[in-house]
Amino acid sequence: MFVYQLTTVMIEIDKYEDYRAHMRAFKKKKLNLVTVVSRGGLGKTFISEEELLEEAPLIFSGHVTPMALYQALYTKSLEEKDFIVIFDDVDSLLLNKTNVAILKQVCDTREMKTVKYFSSALSAGIPNEFETSCKVLMLMNNLNPEDANMKALMTRSHLINFKPSDLEVLNNMKTFATDKQILNFIEIYAAFSSSLNLRCYKRAAELKDSGLNWKRSIVNDLDVDEQLLEVHELLLKYKTNIEREKRFSGGRATFYRKQKLLLSKNPMLIRK
Repeated sequence: MFVYQLTTVMIEIDKYEDYRAHMRAFKKKKLNLVTVVSRGGLGKTFISEEELLEEAPLIFSGHVTPMALYQALYTKSLEEKDFIVIFDDVDSLLLNKTNVAILKQVCDTREMKTVKYFSSALSAGIPNEFETSCKVLMLMNNLNPEDANMKALMTRSHLINFKPSDLEVLNNMKTFATDKQILNFIEIYAAFSSSLNLRCYKRAAELKDSGLNWKRSIVNDLDVDEQLLEVHELLLKYKTNIEREKRFSGGRATFYRKQKLLLSKNPMLIRK
């Protein structure tokens, strides 16, 4: 499935296994430049590094100076010409024009690329240019196609839009999460959200271990109506709707409307 965004063609992926398959394909070093865009917290960095671990990729994350970038690339090129380099959080990298110039050279479409950087401050033995056939993976949370530097890079890239559903994120979470109580709670409220991410579980687990209110954290992370949580807690605490509606913070009609909504997605909450 392809999604068109200006002149950039995006391959849309909504399954974790499909994303892993693309990373395994990239590992073969036949793709020169791959860019992955997704909202934060979906695990793209972890999965990418895990699938490419055997290739010992060079990884840049967050802020890096042009000199550090150039010298690290050169040093890696001495080990192998076709190494893999991962740029995580490209947004911060693009803030520096010299970094952009280096990145454009590294992402050149030619098989053998010449990377140049002229500075009298280079460490001894570091030349002003070197050749490499490295393969580049860029990981981003947002894509701004209006940015001139990004446009130049995107015309050279295989562009992936990783957009798993909340149900898919939840199923992936179940492969590593160990606290069933937290998982069950997330599953109840994921049905009302479009912002579930893997960090939601980690934050909740830390709060629970600290004796703090982890349930409210999940509701806030998922941007869910807090009255649904209130109704849920009343369902667990009291046996009849008469008792529940009396203690509900809103009006009687609102209580029954929220209860109906909650139970429509979670019929297992209905007491037998």
